[in-house]
Amino acid sequence: MKLLYPALILSALTAIPVNTAEARAPSPAFERTAPWNAETSDMESDSRIIYGRLNNGLRYAIRPNKKPESQVLVRMVVDFGSAAEADDEQGLAHFIEHMAFNGSTHVPEGEMVRMLERLGLSFGADTNASTGYLKTTYMLDLPRTEPALLERALFLMRESASEISFNPAAVDRERGVVLSEMRDGENFRFRSMRESFRLLYPDSFYSKRMPIGQREVLEKASAEKMKALYQKWYTPDRTKLIIVGPVDPAKIEQEIARKFADWGGSGAALGDLKQCSFDTDRAAGSAIFAHPEIEEQLNIEQMVPDRKRADNMESALLTLRMGMAWGIISDRLRRRTRKEETPFLYAGPSFEPGFCDKYARLGFTVGGKDGSWREILPLVEQTVRQAAAYGFTQAEMTEQLKRYDANYANAVRNEPTVGSGAFANALAGLDNEIISSAEYQRLAWLQLRPFITAHSVAQEFSGWFNKLDRPQIYLSTRKGDGLQPADLQAAFQQSRGVAVSPPAERQTAAWAYTDFGPKGVVAKDSRIDDLSIRTIRFENGVLLNIKKTDFEANRAHVSMRIDGGWMLFGKDAIASLAVMNGAFIGGGLGQHEIDDIRALTAGSTASANLGVTDDHFTSTGNVVTKDLELQLQLMAAYVTDPAYRDEAVRLFKRGMPEYYARFDATPGSAMAHKASGILHDNDPRFTDQPLEKLLAADFDGIKKLIGDSLKTNRLEIGVVGDIDEAIVIDLVSRTFGALPKRNSETLVAETARTVQYSKNTGTHDFYHRGEANQMAWRRMWITTDSRDQKRTQTMEILADIFQIRLLDELREKLGAAYGAGASSNMSSSYRERGQFTLSTNGDPKNIAAIEAAVDAVVAELTAKAVDQDLFDRARKPTLERYRDWRKFNSTWIGVVAEAQTDAERLKKFRDSEASFKSITADDVFRAAQIYIKDKPSFIFRALPKATASETAVTAP
Repeated sequence: MKLLYPALILSALTAIPVNTAEARAPSPAFERTAPWNAETSDMESDSRIIYGRLNNGLRYAIRPNKKPESQVLVRMVVDFGSAAEADDEQGLAHFIEHMAFNGSTHVPEGEMVRMLERLGLSFGADTNASTGYLKTTYMLDLPRTEPALLERALFLMRESASEISFNPAAVDRERGVVLSEMRDGENFRFRSMRESFRLLYPDSFYSKRMPIGQREVLEKASAEKMKALYQKWYTPDRTKLIIVGPVDPAKIEQEIARKFADWGGSGAALGDLKQCSFDTDRAAGSAIFAHPEIEEQLNIEQMVPDRKRADNMESALLTLRMGMAWGIISDRLRRRTRKEETPFLYAGPSFEPGFCDKYARLGFTVGGKDGSWREILPLVEQTVRQAAAYGFTQAEMTEQLKRYDANYANAVRNEPTVGSGAFANALAGLDNEIISSAEYQRLAWLQLRPFITAHSVAQEFSGWFNKLDRPQIYLSTRKGDGLQPADLQAAFQQSRGVAVSPPAERQTAAWAYTDFGPKGVVAKDSRIDDLSIRTIRFENGVLLNIKKTDFEANRAHVSMRIDGGWMLFGKDAIASLAVMNGAFIGGGLGQHEIDDIRALTAGSTASANLGVTDDHFTSTGNVVTKDLELQLQLMAAYVTDPAYRDEAVRLFKRGMPEYYARFDATPGSAMAHKASGILHDNDPRFTDQPLEKLLAADFDGIKKLIGDSLKTNRLEIGVVGDIDEAIVIDLVSRTFGALPKRNSETLVAETARTVQYSKNTGTHDFYHRGEANQMAWRRMWITTDSRDQKRTQTMEILADIFQIRLLDELREKLGAAYGAGASSNMSSSYRERGQFTLSTNGDPKNIAAIEAAVDAVVAELTAKAVDQDLFDRARKPTLERYRDWRKFNSTWIGVVAEAQTDAERLKKFRDSEASFKSITADDVFRAAQIYIKDKPSFIFRALPKATASETAVTAP
């Protein structure tokens, strides 16, 4: 079953009704049809989705949806990907996708992107299309519902479907972009993945037809060859159109017919592309990929016979049982490794029945500290085998069932306000599934639930994983010296020889944090009328701000802010506060360890979190309305009774050495680590802390540092969503309102908001240990803070203009970079802190050409104001976002969070749209002259240190 909810079905519901919503007389060009995959499923389709077919074979799906109210999502899926390519065509499916934006019968080269921008759509790498093994997907997210805009979108989709020009010169220009994308992606992690696929899925399209293709093919492929492949596979009977949003399906069908009904042709048979041939009697095998920068990870998998699986009750029951089993195993591993000093970092299942229609892949993935594979392999293997041998306890099953009960119930409540993106992406990603409504799935769950017992889950799991006796084992490691593939199998068999014992029963106490003292008294109750925000101050000083909305059914967003942060405690405290950020919640509460907290909150959407930011401690929640009380209790408990258990610090530090060791593993990581330190003269507030300082920090030091800050500093709570104001006030009065009196003024001094930039402008080179043909490049100018709203918005438009021009020059004309970016970051916390940044990547051999192109764009945009077309294209996406920006809880929670303590933020919110609309091209030009033209800048270049050596060894 597909979509937003877990897969479930009723065996009794076997009829598949054809959607009859908005039924009308059929048009000669199209007809309504049964839901996709209805012929193989015995479940009920969501009747709100209209399915149809044109006479030429093109299929469509239309899902009316009103969230958001001013957005229509269009997807076109072509059943053609890299799996269909011949040896001398590898990568051309992806190349064809690129050419869809480079000229067609009715759209000259270069104009399609401009058309998208004029319509208010953003364009960038991977934003509007993607190519996989079996399909190519084109995506347009329209910012408005006007018929003319949808007509243009369908026009552009039709151009991509059948009218791509494949002008030889345009193909040659785009070739550099495609090769740049290949270059950027083909790092050591990609090569490791490719080697793992060769071991695990030999002689299949997974290992032989990666979508990025082969360099020698991409370098030489002609326009004629691509066009022939395009005409062979891009056909109406292999194409699906998906439209989701506040639309009239009848009108959409007519428009689809007008645009696509005259598209002729029938594609060549795809054949059994989804089917692979694997030897299920294959002997155990192993492979090792060693690279100085790779993470330690084991993939252990075995292919066993299975069959094609329809989306039906049997498959749903299997998915549920195996999902619960892995949920319990994950919990066991988490609990065990929290108490033990192990090098374990993570683990996950590898289980897919019906794989390639004839097999099931089963196994697991496990990651650990460098060189730890001999320890982490038996840890996970024995935990998995323990589950297969002894099953699961009733307490563990009860916890899982609570989670599933809540998921299905919440899905029904939330569905009316689910965003269109979820439906569009689900329809575009359909394989053999069918989409059902949340209510249908909940009813199915309730009838299936009695058959999901500890015994049935254990039986299902053991039935599969007892077959895991001859796996293929793939290891990626930094430390491969002297290691042989046979060593992996020997370690696996040795682990299997270790006896396992039944799991221990565990007891969890009742939730202890329901009483925080006498109910707090409201001292002041008022409203910010124009923003419909209610503001409350309790006698103990706690501030509460509430805004009721209907944007998300059954949802409440919660924010808690306590004065503090880096600014209050000073630069010397940064390392300790960084450890607090990573470990505080894991330390649990005085009455409950963190794993027990997770068990006690099972079945709820409440979650524990607390972080340190520039000038405050913060905790947030996004819960179904009924869980608001528990969320507030969790927050209040961590403020009043944190346990600071040392195991949390140990766990946080466990992966730190590996994380730091890879700071220079890639151009991007080297840039992220080095540039800010140079820019800020190594100010610890803006740089990664020295590893030794992090490893030296502990909870004793953190407790001494923050003292009673959580209990006494000014505290402000914001609640936004589908709520009752009186109930919210009552819940807060019983939690935070019941706490001792707090400070009412901020403790952060204005002097703590100052920033000192380096005066060492110019070019700074540093080095990464990744690929020799990759670099990252960044140029930065110092600007100022965000106190002047119009100036801040003007600089953001300037960044958007720079991004368009950089993409034009670096990607489309020069072909030297796959992507390019520009951004303006003006701080709201620090005075006079702001950066304007241009960034790209590329091959170091092209660095002179890249820098010359950037210099030319800088000179152009600081010499005179841009023309109106470019200005409009740059600001249009932001203008379109203003249509709906006040219709999202995520927008309002940022305002409501500080409604009583930041009057300037409220003013900016009120003025934001008018201020943005008042900006002219001349304003942007003046800003460019003030902050960019002839101003000193920093140029950061992350260049290759040397080609890192790697080895890939395979043995049976």
